[in-house]
Amino acid sequence: MTTVDDQRIAALLRSVPVPEPRVDVRRAVRDGRRRRRRRRVGGIAALTMLAGVGVVGAVQVGGTTSRPAPTTSALAVPPAATARPPVTCQASWLSQPIGGPVAVATGVDPTGRHIIGDIGSGQEDGRVVLWTDGRPVVLPKTARHAAAVNASGQVVGTNGDGTGWVYGDGKLRFLATPPGYDAVLVHGVNARGDIVGTARRSDDTHQAVRWSTDRPQTYRLVGQRGSAAAGITEDGTIVGAMGELPYLWTPQGVGKALAVPDGYPRASVESAHGEWAIGMAPGGTQGGAVQMLPVRWNLTTGAVSLVLYPGASGIAGNGEVLVADGAPLVVAPDGTSRRLPGRPEVRATEAGTYSAEGISDDGLTVVGSVYEDQAYRPLVWRCAR
Repeated sequence: MTTVDDQRIAALLRSVPVPEPRVDVRRAVRDGRRRRRRRRVGGIAALTMLAGVGVVGAVQVGGTTSRPAPTTSALAVPPAATARPPVTCQASWLSQPIGGPVAVATGVDPTGRHIIGDIGSGQEDGRVVLWTDGRPVVLPKTARHAAAVNASGQVVGTNGDGTGWVYGDGKLRFLATPPGYDAVLVHGVNARGDIVGTARRSDDTHQAVRWSTDRPQTYRLVGQRGSAAAGITEDGTIVGAMGELPYLWTPQGVGKALAVPDGYPRASVESAHGEWAIGMAPGGTQGGAVQMLPVRWNLTTGAVSLVLYPGASGIAGNGEVLVADGAPLVVAPDGTSRRLPGRPEVRATEAGTYSAEGISDDGLTVVGSVYEDQAYRPLVWRCAR
C-alpha cells in the first residue's frame, strides 16, 4: 500500500505553480521521506518528498561535475552485533486539539521535544499541529504542509501555491521567492535557523536556496542552476542534488558529489542528520514499477551502502535508520535492530497498522501514527537505554 511513485512526484515537480497535493491518506512508510513511499494525508508527504527522489528523477540537467567512485558500496549481511545497552520503548498517544479522522505525526526535531503533524478529514483541509513537550498548538490556516521543525520549535513548510513559510514564537512569516522563479519547495531547518529548499520555474529550471528564520525575506542561492536542496544538518551542511548526482555543500559553500552505490545509475539524498544521510536508488522492476532501495551515506567518510530493509523513512544523527511499515523498526549502523512496540492496550500484531515518520538524533524518540477503526491517530514512542 505504501509504494514509491516517482512518476507522480516528478509530475508534481514539473507543475508550477505547485498544485495542492492530491488527497492521499498517509500510511506507514515513508519512504522515502522520502523513501519513498507514497504518503497519503492530503499530500503533505508529496511536498515533503519533492526534494529527494522527485528532483533527481525528474531533472535531466547536465553538469561539469564527474561522479566519484564510491568509497563503500554493499548490499550484504550486517556485521555481527556487538554488545549494546538495552533499549526499552513505550508508545503513547499525542493529543488531538481539533477533530478529524486523519491525524498523523510527521516529524520531530533533533532533541525529541518538538513534534509536527497534520489533522483533518483527508479532503485538503488538514491543519498543521506543533506539539511541544506534549502540548499542542494549531498553526494558522495559512500554514500548510509542514516539512520540518528545529530544536527551537520553529516550523517550516510550503503552501500548495508554492509559497514557503516559517512559524515561530506564535508568528507566521512567508519566505521570499527568488526573482525569476515561480515557486519554492521548503524541506529543512536547523537549530541555527538556516532554512533550505528549492526554487523552481515553469521551464523546469531550479536551484537550491537558503533562507534564515530571522530574515525570511532574505535568501541566498546555493550552487548553480540545476541544484536542489533536500535537507540541512546542524552544522550547516546542505544535502540534495546537482542534476542526477547526489550532492552536498559544506557550511563554507563548497559543493561535492556523493558516491553512488556500485552498479546503480543514480541515487538521491532525501534527508540528513548529524554525519549521516539517507536516500534512495532505483533497483529492479516488479509489477511494472521500479523498486526503490534505501541508501545510507556517512557524510564524514563518504561511505555509501544499500540498506537491507525496505521502507526506510528517516535517519537519526547517530546513524540509526527508521523503517516505517507495519510494525516500525529501528536499525543501528552495526545491523542490530529493535522493533517498536504497539500501544499498551493493543498489541501491534493484533490490531492497527503502525507508521513511523520521524526520529530524533539520539534515536530515542520516534513519531508516527496508527490506522485502526477507519481513522488515523498520532502517537510518539519514547525510548530509554
